[in-house]
Amino acid sequence: MLRLTPFEEYMLLDSHPVYPMSSFVLFRFRGQCNRRVLHESVDHILPRHPLLACSVEKTARNVYCWKPNEHPNILTFTEADAPTDGGFTPPFAVRGIDLFHEPPLKLTLWTQATETFLFVEVHHSATDAAGIFLFLEDLLTEYAVRCGSLPSDVPRRPLDPDLLAQRGKYGRTFGTAIRTLPRQLWGLTRAWMFLMNRPLPLVPFKPNLQRQEPPRSFPTLLYKEFDEAETQRIRSETKKHGVTINDFLLHATFSAMENCRQRWNVPLEHSSGQLRLAVPTDLRTPNVAEIPAANIVSMVFLDRKPKKIRNDAALLRGIHREMAHIKRCNLGLAFIHGLTIYKKLFGDYRKMIDRNRCWTTGTVSNLGRLFSETLFPAAPDGCLRIGDMELANIYPVPPIRPQSVFGACISTYAGRLTLTLQYDTEALTRRQAEEFFDVLL
Repeated sequence: MLRLTPFEEYMLLDSHPVYPMSSFVLFRFRGQCNRRVLHESVDHILPRHPLLACSVEKTARNVYCWKPNEHPNILTFTEADAPTDGGFTPPFAVRGIDLFHEPPLKLTLWTQATETFLFVEVHHSATDAAGIFLFLEDLLTEYAVRCGSLPSDVPRRPLDPDLLAQRGKYGRTFGTAIRTLPRQLWGLTRAWMFLMNRPLPLVPFKPNLQRQEPPRSFPTLLYKEFDEAETQRIRSETKKHGVTINDFLLHATFSAMENCRQRWNVPLEHSSGQLRLAVPTDLRTPNVAEIPAANIVSMVFLDRKPKKIRNDAALLRGIHREMAHIKRCNLGLAFIHGLTIYKKLFGDYRKMIDRNRCWTTGTVSNLGRLFSETLFPAAPDGCLRIGDMELANIYPVPPIRPQSVFGACISTYAGRLTLTLQYDTEALTRRQAEEFFDVLL
């Protein structure tokens, strides 16, 4: 059995029945799925990603470990309506994943008229976004081969399950650790700031944590698909300002948060309050290029006082400098080191998980180009042909946490940007969520 890494254990313990630590992806296909072939493909591919077929066991020494699940039934077929344009709430109950009894992955597929939809739920303890898309690429490749739209000898991405034992090292050697020690010690000051600063919620909200399941409207997504001209315009704007798409999105999100707080007359709870965004950072290196689906990720946190957000140009420049510095100095590891130190000092992350406190205002993730290196044939509009289907678009979102009422994700597929937002329907009305999303856009 593999012991959970500090990050995996924190994700496990921070999960709550009302706020599962689940990421979601909605796939929209044109055409009909061959359900038998998909089922066979899942059974064939799942062993290549062992953690996705495991559950968690707590040993007699209070150590959390991954153990193979005897019946990893992760695929369900259902009958449901198609999502509405611009928004989606699953037409079936989503209750989160109990890792002590279930594998960390659920796939639900349904067909409506001429379209097929695949809804993916994955527990963040098992894998990050890059890992789940690695699995999904693997799965869709197998499906295409079995349907005959790809040759049987199509090159497959090499995967080495033995590398999972090294996933907590993030591809770093002892020598690398020594060379980067000064920067990482400085990075720990960011971890201290994470604990000491007082983030402001988007709206005042006290979650009901007495319930034992999420609300019926969980999860609720809003999304915007940009066409090629809009995508090119956004890319031209980022190039003109010398920033990245990620910088642009972070800037837009900070501005939207402060704008909406003012529109909604949200009071400043304390003079030292700051708006905070959590930003996942991929820590993969060439040393772990062949690792199956797993967590090779950390988090960085950007804090801004409301009055600093109102200077638009300075805000964008500051975000660009900070994100470049984080990447250059590899400060994503600071959160991992902080978790490791906390575990050694206190033994249990439950003591640091305070769900009655706002830890982040929201989460922003950039997944980059999805399925950009696959061998699937493409339709004239750039959408990939997979068996008898065409993959029309993909809508991924990160988890939301108590009092962190939204998670936004930007991604690129078929040369077009898509922005997807998950929001807490207990904290925001639909009108507020749509207003926030419109301001963000």
